[in-house]
Amino acid sequence: MQLSSILLQGLLLSGIIASPIASTADAISDAFESPDNSTDLLGTAATRYYLCFDAFEAGKLCYGKNIRDCSNHQQDGGMNRRDARNFCDFFCSKIRNVNDCKTRKKWANYHPKWACKDQKYC
Repeated sequence: MQLSSILLQGLLLSGIIASPIASTADAISDAFESPDNSTDLLGTAATRYYLCFDAFEAGKLCYGKNIRDCSNHQQDGGMNRRDARNFCDFFCSKIRNVNDCKTRKKWANYHPKWACKDQKYC
């Protein structure tokens, strides 16, 4: 009788551990996350920008010359709210050299498929 109760407890515990509810959020991939963790929905690896502008002067990339209008415009174009905000935080900031680009990408949490070192600057 004791052996069967031990086996039953072991079976129940293994079922709980293996259940999908026991999975953590980190173990489950996000449906909206691309395989390379990129948030750039517009660019590709071959994209080259001329990055030479002061804050809110990025032309068509900083639509409306402010982050709110830019973010709303990008959302209307299909970006989700977070990605639109990150995109606009980057393109509505002052970028004049590769160091500005790298700093702004980190600050804005913007992870495009292109590298700062491959872009053109002032």
